[in-house]
Amino acid sequence: MYSLKETTPLKPSLRDVFDRHGLASTRSVDAQQPVYATGAIDDAMYVVEAGQVKISMASAEGKDCLLAIYGPGELFGESCFNGSEKRTETATAMGHSVVRRAPRREFLAEVQRAGGTELLLQHLANRLSERQMSVFDLMTNDSEVRLAKMLLAFAEKLGTADGPLLRLEQRISHEELSQIVGTTRPRITAFMQNFRKLGLIETSGRTIVVHRQRMIDFLAPD
Repeated sequence: MYSLKETTPLKPSLRDVFDRHGLASTRSVDAQQPVYATGAIDDAMYVVEAGQVKISMASAEGKDCLLAIYGPGELFGESCFNGSEKRTETATAMGHSVVRRAPRREFLAEVQRAGGTELLLQHLANRLSERQMSVFDLMTNDSEVRLAKMLLAFAEKLGTADGPLLRLEQRISHEELSQIVGTTRPRITAFMQNFRKLGLIETSGRTIVVHRQRMIDFLAPD
C-alpha cells in the first residue's frame, strides 16, 4: 500500500554519497524491466537518477501489491539491510529510467566517512513510518478515500504545477492503482469516473490533472 505521506527529501550529504570515490555504478533500465526481482541476490542501495521506479511484492497466490513509486533523487533498496542478500521485493522501471547502484558495505562505509549516519537512520525511519501509515490507511479508510489520497500524493510528488492544477504525466494504469489501493480494477475505474464528475481530476490521454485544493477539500474530515 502506498501512503499519502511523502518521502522526506534526503539532505544532499546523504544523496551525494553515491558520488564519492567512484562508489556507484550507473545502469539504464528499459520500461517495465526489473532493476532487481524478488529472490535475487542483490546487496546494494540505489538512487533514481531519471524516470520512476516502482516497488512491489507478490503473494504466494500471485497477487501483486504495489508498495511505492520513487522518482529522481530518491533512494530505494533498503531491504539490503535485513541481513539477507536476497531481495524480498521487486523494483521495476515504470518508464525508461536511470539508476545508480552502491554496494551495501561500501555505501555504509562512505556514509560513516561523510558523517551521515544520523541522516541514514532518519531515512530508514521515514520508510518505516510510510509503511505504518499505509497499514493505518488500509484499516481506517475506504477504497475511494485511499485512491484520492494516493492521487494527490503522486501529483504533489511527481507532477508539474500549473496554477491550481498538478499535471501527472507519468502513466499509472488502473491495474497499478488497484494494487496500491487494495481493491479491484473495476472499482478504480468507477472511482476515477466519480472524481471527474466532482471536478477533482481531469484526464487526457496518459495525463492525469489533479485539482489540488479541490482534492484537499474532498479529503478534509466533515
